[in-house]
Amino acid sequence: MIRLDTIKDIIVFLLAYIPPLLVFAKFWREKHKNIIVLIIITLIYLGGSIFTQNLLPFILIIFDIKFIKSAGTSYLDNKIDNTYNKTKFGRDINSVLKFDYNRFKFNGRNFSIFSALKLSAISYTVSLLISIVETILLSRLNVKLEGQEVVSWMSSMQLWRFIIIIPVMIIFAPVVEEFVFRWLFFEKIFKNRMGIYLSALISSLIFGFAHFNLRSFPILVWIGIFNCYLIDKKGYWYSVFNHFTFNFITTMALLIDKI
Repeated sequence: MIRLDTIKDIIVFLLAYIPPLLVFAKFWREKHKNIIVLIIITLIYLGGSIFTQNLLPFILIIFDIKFIKSAGTSYLDNKIDNTYNKTKFGRDINSVLKFDYNRFKFNGRNFSIFSALKLSAISYTVSLLISIVETILLSRLNVKLEGQEVVSWMSSMQLWRFIIIIPVMIIFAPVVEEFVFRWLFFEKIFKNRMGIYLSALISSLIFGFAHFNLRSFPILVWIGIFNCYLIDKKGYWYSVFNHFTFNFITTMALLIDKI
């Protein structure tokens, strides 16, 4: 019988780790690169991601962003009679993403650390208020909910292992999760089909669900919705920074407690 933890790992793998690979593979094929090399990369990625967590998805997303950067140029180079190029799968990915590199400011231009800090402060303050209200309600209802498993896991970890895992939590995870849940799910899959508000809500609910924790679910949904606003109005790296801030504060609190 499959354990519940195994089911959770499979769902997280499918939601967070497979999408960057699919984007990479589609670009790779449309650029007519060697299919054997793609198969090898895929096998290494699928096997390695099980043991490296967010590291390989993070690396693959860096390549995906480079592909997105080239999409506009590739589209113009291949444009014929002012119509979209067609493949047997429909519009090619270059035509779909030709404006995304600048639209979502993947290049990091005009990113203001002061503006990002201000927005993250607002987001974290609301998170604290949500946590306070949730704590009061749970106390009155006499309901006890466990914290996130990853927090408990890191709390019980030896210091040297904890230090090694810090980049995974505060750098790799924000880059991966914002790329998947905000850029791909919210912007590219849901938004044009459902509108901005419903797509923000649904993608954020999926984001919260993927963490499998009722105690932190309202805060995660809030972070998801706020980051949908950030990527849509400010750019990808603003949503990454807000995610980074939240993870950084939590991780540093655990580190201080260990020390």
